[in-house]
Amino acid sequence: MANNPYEQLLQQIVRIESQPRGDIEQRLKTAERQSDILGDLDSAVSSLHSLMESFTDVLSSPLDGRAASLSDETYFTAGAGSGAASGSHTMQVQRLASTDTRLSQQYTSAGTSLRSFFDTNGSQSFTISVAAPTDADENNREDISVTVNPTGSTDEDILQEISVAINDAMNAANSAETIDDDEKALASVVSETSDTARLTLRSGQTGYANRLQFTDSANGLLAQLDITNAAVSSGTGGGYVTDIGSSESNSELNSKFVLDGLTIYRSSNQVTDALDDVTLNLKEVQSTSLDFTVGPDTEGVRNQIDDFIQKYNTIVTQLSGATLVDGDLGVRGVFAGDPTLRSLRFNLRNDIAAAVTSQSSGQIQSIAEIGIEISEDGTLSITDNDEFEEALEADPAAFKALFTGADGIATRIDTRISGYLGADGIFDNRVDVLDTSITRINNQLEDFDDKMARRENQLRQQYAKIQEAISLFQGQQQFLGSFSTGFF
Repeated sequence: MANNPYEQLLQQIVRIESQPRGDIEQRLKTAERQSDILGDLDSAVSSLHSLMESFTDVLSSPLDGRAASLSDETYFTAGAGSGAASGSHTMQVQRLASTDTRLSQQYTSAGTSLRSFFDTNGSQSFTISVAAPTDADENNREDISVTVNPTGSTDEDILQEISVAINDAMNAANSAETIDDDEKALASVVSETSDTARLTLRSGQTGYANRLQFTDSANGLLAQLDITNAAVSSGTGGGYVTDIGSSESNSELNSKFVLDGLTIYRSSNQVTDALDDVTLNLKEVQSTSLDFTVGPDTEGVRNQIDDFIQKYNTIVTQLSGATLVDGDLGVRGVFAGDPTLRSLRFNLRNDIAAAVTSQSSGQIQSIAEIGIEISEDGTLSITDNDEFEEALEADPAAFKALFTGADGIATRIDTRISGYLGADGIFDNRVDVLDTSITRINNQLEDFDDKMARRENQLRQQYAKIQEAISLFQGQQQFLGSFSTGFF
């Protein structure tokens, strides 16, 4: 069939008449490419928009970043928020906060003194008071009731049953949302030797405010255990591990540190209220003081500006490629000559380069003054790290205002790009138009293919008729030839 001259002629006719399909396909590819580019631009611009909004956030701009630095983090660490004041401080950790741990007296594991107590007095109920602060009352406490009626015969068995009863009561209070999980007291049995046992009880959190308090049973079970002994446990006796004291200042449960010459006590080893917006994490007791400083978070702000530059450059690069016109190479981007995208690129460059006039005389007014350079292709880069750091450290507020002032760079850019985003934004509207065009072009391709299929079928029918006519002619010719031969 492939060598049939009529078939070859038919295929050649179909190829020639199908050439307009290539133009339709090219229009489809262009529309799809334009839609993809606008989608990429929408994503890149949205990312920059989010960053610019964070820059201009009055309450929590990342450009307000502060940092605390110290030479040795063995004993404590310090972190600073945006509200921390710059300055130097001296710190010495003298005591770490600890949990309130109580011990019963030491029992012989196989002993029967506790069995005798319960046989004489029966079931026992007592309460353990734990700290459970609320928004309304930071000193709120909750009394957790514990009832014990053990069945074990030895002292160790009964201590285990008391431990389980305490933990079950704490878990039930937590399930009922009376106390939080970290407010539960924890009971356990410890064997100092192979034939002895003690009940231990530990508060969920550190500090004097979180100390344990007790109301004994009517028959004095806790006193029998010696766990409420108001003294530090010694030898085989019960009591507390750390001196509870009677106040925040004399309780050894609290952390103790000296900050700038002032002795401070806190219930926790994480201190958030000694310096405004500075968090201190106490780690080890130290014999001498250490200095630390609070100032601009140069590294954090630098990371934010690097992120801004990367996001901005991504947009500029995408716009440059989409609107490219290179006469020498004969290259044109799919949006070459597009006024909307060309205008966006031009205006973004102006937003970056124009002076920030809301800054006072003598303050930073351009990105060039913080070591940022605009290259010929419109992308940004930090070319002078020293100038960047010096500008930030010399006047953090002016550095921030360069971006967030009334006509700051971030303010201008955010205003510029907002209209391109969202359901009614320029990008979305243009993508909608392109999607409609893509649907229409695909329909045109289907119609064209249907038309060409009909055309090919028409040509084949014409070819068949021609073949039929030729066969008829050849048959008549043979008939006439045979008649002529017979006649003569």
